[in-house]
Amino acid sequence: MTTTNYIQFDADDLDAAKGKGLISTIERDLDINAVPFSSDNEKAPTHRVYAKSPRGHDIEVGGIWKKKNAEGKPY
Repeated sequence: MTTTNYIQFDADDLDAAKGKGLISTIERDLDINAVPFSSDNEKAPTHRVYAKSPRGHDIEVGGIWKKKNAEGKPY
């Protein structure tokens, strides 16, 4: 079985790492790129996620946020 819907980062320091991955549905497979994003807003995402349009334009399709679980550990 092929792995779908993932992002793999190029470094252990996720704040500065870039990521590549795949989002798959029944109708499409999208190669995605996660790019670090800096902001003074503490609620802003750490990364923006982009895919290519059919004509090759970068389209923002999501974001990545750092969160903590009920025990205060990051996930």
